[in-house]
Amino acid sequence: MSARDFEFDDDPLLAELRRAGELDAPPADLDVAVKAAFSLQRLDAELAELTYDSAEDERALVGVRNAEPSRFLTFEAPGLIVEVESTPEGGARRLVGQLTPAQRAQLEIRHGGGTKPVEVDDLGRFSADGIAPGPISLHLPPAEGVAAVTTDWVIV
Repeated sequence: MSARDFEFDDDPLLAELRRAGELDAPPADLDVAVKAAFSLQRLDAELAELTYDSAEDERALVGVRNAEPSRFLTFEAPGLIVEVESTPEGGARRLVGQLTPAQRAQLEIRHGGGTKPVEVDDLGRFSADGIAPGPISLHLPPAEGVAAVTTDWVIV
C-alpha cells in the first residue's frame, strides 16, 4: 500500500471546524476579564480574597422571589475587610459597601465601563451607581501607614 491509497479530502473537516467556532463564540465580556487578569501581573497591592459570596450560599436564597436578588460579597486582606452589596438597577449595578476597620479613603471601582472613583466616609461606608454588569474589582490606593489593597475580580 502507498500513501495514494489513503487520500483524504480535508475540506469537509475544515468546514466543520469553522462551524464549531461559530457556534461556541467567546463570552462578550471575555476581553474585559482577560485584561483584568493581565493587570494583576503588575499588582503592587495586597490582594483581598473573596471569602463570602451569597450567590454560593443556598441559605441566602431561601424565600427570594426577585428574579435577580442583591448579592453580598466579603473580601479579606491583612488588616482590612471589604463588604459589598451589589443590587441590580436597570441595566447596571448599584454597589453599597463598608470597610472594616472604618477609614476615610478614595476607592476605585474597576468594571467593564471603566474606573469609577468613589469617596469612602469616616465610617468606612461607600456607594456607587451605574456600575456595568460583569467583572468588577475594588482598589484602595495606599494611605498613610497602610498598603494598597485590591480585591479579586468578581462577576456581578
